[in-house]
Amino acid sequence: MGERLLKYWLVAPAFLVIAATLLYPLAAALWYSVHDWNIAQQATLGPMIGAANYARVLADDPDFWHSTRVTLVFTGFSVVLTLGLAMALALLLTGGDRTRVYVRTLLVIPFAMSPALLGISWRFLLNPEFGAFSAVVGFVFPWLKGVALLADPTLAMVALIASDVWHWAPYFMLMFIGALAALPQETIEAAQVDGASKPRVFYEIMLPQLRPVLAIAVLLKAIFSLKVLDQVVTLTNGGPGTATETLAHFVFQTAFRWYDLGYAAAVAYLLAAVMAVLAAIYSRFVLERRA
Repeated sequence: MGERLLKYWLVAPAFLVIAATLLYPLAAALWYSVHDWNIAQQATLGPMIGAANYARVLADDPDFWHSTRVTLVFTGFSVVLTLGLAMALALLLTGGDRTRVYVRTLLVIPFAMSPALLGISWRFLLNPEFGAFSAVVGFVFPWLKGVALLADPTLAMVALIASDVWHWAPYFMLMFIGALAALPQETIEAAQVDGASKPRVFYEIMLPQLRPVLAIAVLLKAIFSLKVLDQVVTLTNGGPGTATETLAHFVFQTAFRWYDLGYAAAVAYLLAAVMAVLAAIYSRFVLERRA
């Protein structure tokens, strides 16, 4: 009996950690989302109102839909630009020579930075008075010198997307380098012998074989982009106005600025539901690939 139960005892600590850090917060947030609870008005949990918070989110909150549009724009551009840049870098840096290894090592540094530190760094970088961007780029393009990029709604979104691409591109570059190294070289060499150009070899030989990896990368990057918060807080704080207020930042503001925990929990659960669907698709895709 002891040997049969040993496997359960071995996984019990991990299960307890998951229950304390994941299952309990999820259950508590779900419970809060069906209550009217603003801690600025009352310290204890308010009355149960059922799905009223969810109905208010979906039918009667233009701020939620604005944040949804901002999140979709950010996610779309971030996914496309990150994966495009990562693939270009992977094609350039595939190989084992020393120079490529050194360059890959340097490019991983942005990914090693925390998102909060990344946002602070970019905020200083883009400062119109003493930022490096204003000094360097302004020298080449004088009309950009001294421009407060984060004060313009469109340019602030561009800066937020650029910082996210800069952060995540090295991660997916390494993923694509591994995928490129696993491709059968016979098909590539045969195409080269037949006189196919490098772009044609990539689009007709390599890219079709990379589609499963690309699908996984798209799902992962979409999930990462949907939940972005740290660098939004430290880089733009959702501004100017609400031009860069993503859904995660909207939840953060609702909970910790306006103290409406019940409503914030409802919005968070809707966002979590979308990410859960993407995570389920990702898990199923990975399992099918392994099978």
